[in-house]
Amino acid sequence: MYQSVYYCYRDKRYFIRDDEQGFQSFQYQPTYYKRIPEYTDGALPVLTGGFAKPTQQFDKDDPNLLEKDINKELMILRELYYKSEDVVPKFHNILFLDIETKIGGALTPEFIKEAPMSITAIALLDRTTKQKICFIWDEVGGMKKVENDDKIVIPCISEEELLLKFLTKWEELDPTIVCGYNSSYFDMPYLYYRMRQLLGERETLRLSPIRKINIQDWDDANQVRIGGVNHLDFMLLKKKYEQRQEPSYKLADLALRYTDLEKIEYEGNLNNLFKEDINTFIDYNIRDVEIIDKLEDNLKFIELTVLISHICNIPYDQIYRNTVMNEGAILKYLKREGIVSPNKPTTHNPYLRNIEETYAGGYIKEPNPGLYFDVIDLDFTSLYPSIIKSLNLGIETLVGRIRSEDNINFEQELSLEKLKEKDPDEVLTIEKLDKISYTLSSTTVTVKTLLEIIEENQFTISASGGMFDTSTKSSTATILEGWFKKREHYRDLKKQAGNDKDWVNYKLYDLFQYAFKILQNAL
Repeated sequence: MYQSVYYCYRDKRYFIRDDEQGFQSFQYQPTYYKRIPEYTDGALPVLTGGFAKPTQQFDKDDPNLLEKDINKELMILRELYYKSEDVVPKFHNILFLDIETKIGGALTPEFIKEAPMSITAIALLDRTTKQKICFIWDEVGGMKKVENDDKIVIPCISEEELLLKFLTKWEELDPTIVCGYNSSYFDMPYLYYRMRQLLGERETLRLSPIRKINIQDWDDANQVRIGGVNHLDFMLLKKKYEQRQEPSYKLADLALRYTDLEKIEYEGNLNNLFKEDINTFIDYNIRDVEIIDKLEDNLKFIELTVLISHICNIPYDQIYRNTVMNEGAILKYLKREGIVSPNKPTTHNPYLRNIEETYAGGYIKEPNPGLYFDVIDLDFTSLYPSIIKSLNLGIETLVGRIRSEDNINFEQELSLEKLKEKDPDEVLTIEKLDKISYTLSSTTVTVKTLLEIIEENQFTISASGGMFDTSTKSSTATILEGWFKKREHYRDLKKQAGNDKDWVNYKLYDLFQYAFKILQNAL
């Protein structure tokens, strides 16, 4: 099973690390699909209707060439691993990392990229062995190396030596996952830019086992992407997996709430601590990675990330994007079913990217302050996934919609019940989507005629006026139904493990059921 994936656009090569086969490097020619007017031998059905035949010929301007806009890494993971079911790698080398620098200004993106201040310490915690390592710049000199059972302190006479010794240890530990706290914004970018400044590009590339690093300024969650190593930010994972807002996202506050550890207290600022009490400074640096390790013990966000990524066949560092999770899961399902995915509408019609039309995503009723009686509060199980299933929502089942004047329907006057209350002779505008050209055509009908069309064809209609075919189950509804069943399956196993006081499997099955809950809500 894959542990990391990286596509190099310059070399047009894939690099995959697998728990059984190790690193693989190869070029791959994807298969595209060309729409054909009618079925012939070897053709596959297209999700939105019609048929297509496989081809190796690429033409970016051909609107009838399908599956040409799938992300390269999603494409290869689907091709190699689409048969896998809830399977994760047998192992991961997980490192927790925290860096300390001299204080020298506000941590703006520009400051981090310039990396003007020295790195004074780097702490690592190897999750496999629980060994803690601190590389410390001994400016004064005279410090001795400390090596206990679970703690190593490595003094260095210069910042350059510190970074080089860190790189040597990094290569020795060979991480598949590195995790810090707020490390997407600070630790990883600053470490990269400072190393490149002091050691040069060649030495800095040692961070990557395949010697590939990609700078992605547009990606707040992964500005420095290290080929062959998955970088996860525990703070971002916390915000993704838990909907409730924390009073504070400072690591010290989360440590008090979720662990039995506290941050190391000190007087003054870190610059003074570094100069005046280097041993406390070392403890301060190490304590941060100890806290992250404890947080993972209790919250298991990294385990959850690995599990969800493999259910959806996506790179781990894309876990923050629901759209990528959904795309990976749907592509995996379509591959199993032998169905060709259509291109995105923006691939076919690039002008759609610039449309600024808005629509209502939801409505929040403002409360009127006061004391009330006979109040009822309803909480529906998996409300949005249940709506998708009950209405059979899907791009292939979408028939059309009722067009309202302002396209913002807070009052939900277009549901079937509301339509039946309207004047039968009232004229409505309805739109139909051409799923091949992604263009709309419109006409007008009376409410009476529209109701006859809906009931004769057994269409469902949403409260905002979207109409959906029910003759076949949509892929989205099918995927959700499978996830519902799996969640219930793991909840039953969790309950049984609890009854048996089998707490190891209790936690495992709880993790699985929670993963499917997240996937349902994301879709």
